[in-house]
Amino acid sequence: MNKLLPLEKTPVLHSANKVVDEGNYSKVMIVGLGVQTRKDHIPSILRRKDLSIVALVDQDQNILKEYGNKLGIKTFNDVDAALVETSPDVAVVSLPHDQYFSVLKTLAMNKIPTLKEKPFAMTYDDASELIKLYKFHDTYLQICVQRRFSKLYETTKDLLATLGHIYSVNVEYSLNLKEEDMVSGWRADRKISGGGAALDMGYHSIDLLTYIFGSPDKVYAQLSYNSLGIGYSIEDTMKALMTYSDRSINANIIVTKISNHKSETVKIFGSEGFVVVDGRTVSLYDKNSDEIESHSFNSKQHEVDSQLDYFLSKSLKDGGLDTKDQNFIDQLNNMRIIDAIYASHAADKIVKLR
Repeated sequence: MNKLLPLEKTPVLHSANKVVDEGNYSKVMIVGLGVQTRKDHIPSILRRKDLSIVALVDQDQNILKEYGNKLGIKTFNDVDAALVETSPDVAVVSLPHDQYFSVLKTLAMNKIPTLKEKPFAMTYDDASELIKLYKFHDTYLQICVQRRFSKLYETTKDLLATLGHIYSVNVEYSLNLKEEDMVSGWRADRKISGGGAALDMGYHSIDLLTYIFGSPDKVYAQLSYNSLGIGYSIEDTMKALMTYSDRSINANIIVTKISNHKSETVKIFGSEGFVVVDGRTVSLYDKNSDEIESHSFNSKQHEVDSQLDYFLSKSLKDGGLDTKDQNFIDQLNNMRIIDAIYASHAADKIVKLR
């Protein structure tokens, strides 16, 4: 676990002005120019008239130069220099997992509200330390979980009211990764990534269950490291059974990098019917398996934009971190679940969460 320096002895480089006047824009610092940032975050920011990207930070000189020239924005190799020169109001951060803690510590101490790519942290203890840090500096932190802002899953949640007593849930999320993709890059190093199918790939699926059903009381999990032979330290497949005893629900979740194609399906069964999410379509069936209604949502732009809008409203208008906010509580519970998954596999036993 990362250890914090004494908070009162750490120098502050910048103090963000959280008050945004009517007609003015807020300054955004982008830390990390990975695929998610280039595909989702930068376009979403550029669609808004009330935001302006003032700094790009990355260690990759080629991509930094490319996007600096393309967007006409100042580029930096480290966060400290970007803070001093550009005085951002907020930051969007997407980095290899082992780099998050030191960067977020600097942003928190400089009172920069932060929108951070998932996962929350590498462990529950690290997430707890981040909470203390942002809470101490009265600064806002939000984890990117786009499914919570999705019309697809909003509709899914609404349809559950028609199912009667819900008793079973199946979640399957698969990728078709080639061997060279699995053994290269920072995700192939456990010290950097912290894990694979459970922590990294599985975070969104776990968060989806937390979003709909809350936190489970028991977890039993098995992980597979076998696809690339002995010695590979990143799990390629995660299988978990989660029970919600207070609601008499069993949830089975399978997350794997080894499949013939990329897919995501969610099936929720109740006494009066069931709901199936397949890709970008959600369908409601009665208990005789006759389809009642179906809805498709092909664009993810709404999810990214709504997530950013929520972040701005919470960070620039509402102020610091509210640890009683349900979204935030859920993210911390996600880390408890993921820790339990690794612990269950290691001990080959059920882990009780409450």
